[in-house]
Amino acid sequence: MKIGVIGAATVGWTLATKLADKGHSVQIANSRGVDSLVPRVADAGVPLQAASLEEALNNDLVLLAVPWTKVREVLGQDVDWDGRIIVDATNIFTSYAPDFQIEDLGNDSGSEIVARLAPTARVVKAFNTLPIEKMFAPLPAKELKRVLFVAGDDARAVQDVMSIVEDVGLAPVAIGSLAVAGRQMELQGPFSGLELFRIGREISS
Repeated sequence: MKIGVIGAATVGWTLATKLADKGHSVQIANSRGVDSLVPRVADAGVPLQAASLEEALNNDLVLLAVPWTKVREVLGQDVDWDGRIIVDATNIFTSYAPDFQIEDLGNDSGSEIVARLAPTARVVKAFNTLPIEKMFAPLPAKELKRVLFVAGDDARAVQDVMSIVEDVGLAPVAIGSLAVAGRQMELQGPFSGLELFRIGREISS
């Protein structure tokens, strides 16, 4: 699959390198431009490509891994999504350590905002409920896989995202729509920070 990753901090970089290592064609972009990524890409050890924002946004699947405060800027680009997939991996922090602040969206949700900003895209929420270090931490037993929750309104898009979740060694579990499950996956929701493991078809905490 042709994948564009927007954001080259810990989440974006980790997912980009893991997906490239599994044979996907992955372009990664950040706000500082291609030249800032070239040395990192050269040392990545996987066939990852540094790209401009415009190039990365025009892949079959775009993984959004930028700070929440940059989402409107990124999705304000003139892009014809034409049913392509956006994976929303963001969390609604407005500031980070040492002063963590969360945006109060009232009756709205981050993924629904993303969907409105890109109305011709198919938006799927994933890769946001666990810190990336925990997401890929060593497993307590070799027969286990760590669960990753997925939410979306388009069944085919959800299945495509579940496939890349499996590619990076996680066990995807689809839990519903953006309006219901997507909200439950947000910061302070019941699925945020919840770590579960799958044993075959069983799930354990």
